[in-house]
Amino acid sequence: MPHLSELQRKHADDGVTIIGVTREDPNNSLEDVRKMTADKGDTMDYTVAFDDGGKTYDAYMKAAGQRGIPTAFIVDKTGHIAFIGHPMAMDLPLAMVAAGTWDPETSPKEIAELQKMSREIRIGASRVTAESAAGLLEQVAEFKRRWPSQAETIRSAEYTILVAAGKHAEAGALGRELVAEAVEAQDANALNAIAWGIVDPAVEQDHRDVSLALWAAEVAANLTEHEDPAILDTLARAHFWIGGYARAHELQRKAVAIVEADPKNWTGFAEGLKAALDEYAKLVKE
Repeated sequence: MPHLSELQRKHADDGVTIIGVTREDPNNSLEDVRKMTADKGDTMDYTVAFDDGGKTYDAYMKAAGQRGIPTAFIVDKTGHIAFIGHPMAMDLPLAMVAAGTWDPETSPKEIAELQKMSREIRIGASRVTAESAAGLLEQVAEFKRRWPSQAETIRSAEYTILVAAGKHAEAGALGRELVAEAVEAQDANALNAIAWGIVDPAVEQDHRDVSLALWAAEVAANLTEHEDPAILDTLARAHFWIGGYARAHELQRKAVAIVEADPKNWTGFAEGLKAALDEYAKLVKE
């Protein structure tokens, strides 16, 4: 939702209208949709349509043989569909269609190439080591050279790679940009992902930017009203890294309590939380 809202604002003067389509099901009514869009406010800053009897779904999703949700369709100025794909991959094709530079023959190939390189960078970042970081940074530089307007789409991966490469000043500057943007967008999941990447004990790091992790995790916890055990787990680990064992133990105890009170929604999550709780409990006793 924040991404689509950002795209709508970015292309507000280009004649672009982004429409999110939903429809009725046992867990979704028109009243539910109206309430959600009102509650989301600026984080859902685009048009939302309620599909009448699934007619729009049939005309787009079924007709295009699409089953995955979400799926984005870009309709050009002539009424033809120029692009079908995931909303997170629509930035460049939307910009090209809006600017009138989209070529039905060559543009899809360029988009496929961009997506391939982007995917390689993201996968590389998820497995990055100090040894592989230099090569990945070269890929990042090449991507940014070829598609400067899309550089922002790989910034999270770039941050992870910079950390692994030991480029702490560059990583810190980029990390703070990412957190500031996620705070503005009120994106708790993005904040938690950044924070956990820093504090994850399974990842060896010669330098952990714990102050950045604390900022991100504290805001994420506040946004979720301290009711998301995964975020509380991250925040607890951040306090652990600065020696705040009592606070870590307090937060972890609440995370475990939430999971134990609703085990069906947190299947397979309790064991790791309890192990961390035991770890912190021993440190508090010491």
